[in-house]
Parts: sequence; C-alpha cells; structure tokens
Amino acid sequence: MNNEIKRYLKFLVTPAAIILLGIVVGRSFFIFMKNWAWIPVILFYWSAVGLIIYLDYKKRGKNPFDYFKKFRFSFWAVILSLIVGLIPLPIFLKYFYLFDANYLIGLWIVFAIVNPFFEELFWRGYMLDKFPKIPFRIKALVSSLLFAVGHPLIWGLFSLSMLTPEVFISVFTMGIVWSFAYRKSNSLLLPYFSHLLVDLLNCSVLAFLNLLPVMTNLYQ
Repeated sequence: MNNEIKRYLKFLVTPAAIILLGIVVGRSFFIFMKNWAWIPVILFYWSAVGLIIYLDYKKRGKNPFDYFKKFRFSFWAVILSLIVGLIPLPIFLKYFYLFDANYLIGLWIVFAIVNPFFEELFWRGYMLDKFPKIPFRIKALVSSLLFAVGHPLIWGLFSLSMLTPEVFISVFTMGIVWSFAYRKSNSLLLPYFSHLLVDLLNCSVLAFLNLLPVMTNLYQ
C-alpha cells in the first residue's frame, strides 16, 4: 500500500469512527428513550469531537480557538454563508409556533449555539487542516460528503426529517459552502454563524422529536 492511499485511509478513519459509534449510541438509547435519544447522542458527539480536538492540540499545539482568529474579509464568503444560513427560514416562519414549552425553547437555543461550534471545529477546522498533502478540494468534498451522510445514519435513527433526499443535498451543499468560507476567510467565524442560523431556523429540536406537522413518528 503506497503512502498516498495510507494518507486517504487515515483521513477517513476518524469521521467514519464517529459516525459508526454515533449509530451504536443512538440505537442503544433509542430502546428506552425513543425520540429523546438525540440528547445522549449529541452529548456523545460533542464529547468525541472535543476529545479529538484536544488530542490534536496536545500533538500539534493547535488551540481550538485559533480556528476562529485571523479573520480575513471575503465578500463572496460572507454572501454565500448568509444565503446558506437562511435556507431553512421558511421552516422557522411556518412552525415556530410549535415551541409551546420553555424546555423546548431552551434546548433549541442551547443546541443552536453549541452544536455549530463542535461541528465546525471538526468537519471544517480539523478535517480541512489535517493532512496538508491531500488537496484542499478533495478534503472539502470528502468531509462535506461524510458530514451529509452522517445526518441520516445518526440522526435519522429517530428523526424522519433527516431521511429525506432534500436534507442530504442541502447538508452537503452547506458543507461545501462552509469549507469555501473557511478557506477564503481563514477563520471558522463565518461557517459557525451560518451554521448557527441553520440550526436555529430549521427548528432542530422539533425535527429531532418529530413534532413538525410534515412528519409522523417513524416508530409508531
């Protein structure tokens, strides 16, 4: 096996492991928590990403917050990030009234703030910064594809919304745009805030719990 193949295999191991372990955690907790299994899954997800970023910091001295510094203005990166961030706006406008309990609003806001931080650190920061000998375009394509694949495989265990082709295509497109924004702006600030908008406007917690009218519970 030549060195180039080894590099690509190493590049794929970490995200593949996170997806596979996420599936195991999701299936295990779904047995007794049903749709609320998304909470232990997301806690595992954040913890796994945090551990990877920490180990990378110990090895390379790459502080997680370094990814958010040295912002370089790029007009197209800003515009595309804003457009992508507003894609789920129709969902928000149509279904926001369903946040009829304080705990749902609290979970929704916490998720929207914290989740983009960990996901952008991993899928854009870590994945695109790692293995400098692999062309950036290939890393962006592969990381965006795995980012999109992970949604139906992990979150689709309890959320019907994650199983639609539209979600897969939109998540893959977002991954490509956020990779472009990271490359052009030299910072994760734009991807983070764009991702935060997406997680707010797509009514994430309602989607995880299958509370949107366009869905029915897959497991009834």
